[in-house]
Amino acid sequence: MREGFDENGEPTLTQLDDYKGTHSDEKKRVIKWVIISGLVVGAIYALARWYFWDKGEPDLNSGDKVIIKHY
Repeated sequence: MREGFDENGEPTLTQLDDYKGTHSDEKKRVIKWVIISGLVVGAIYALARWYFWDKGEPDLNSGDKVIIKHY
């Protein structure tokens, strides 16, 4: 058995970079772009939802409001 690997050939937790708190520059760059792209897609979705929001039909007889009371 090799140093830092278990019986299945998998690296142990202490051998993983994430466990030690050190990250490669490539991993940092990927995480940054995933977060930025998520924010951009969310902003586009929010703007599209606001722009295409269905406000419904305008009330033609807005002065004649009927109130139905249930007793």
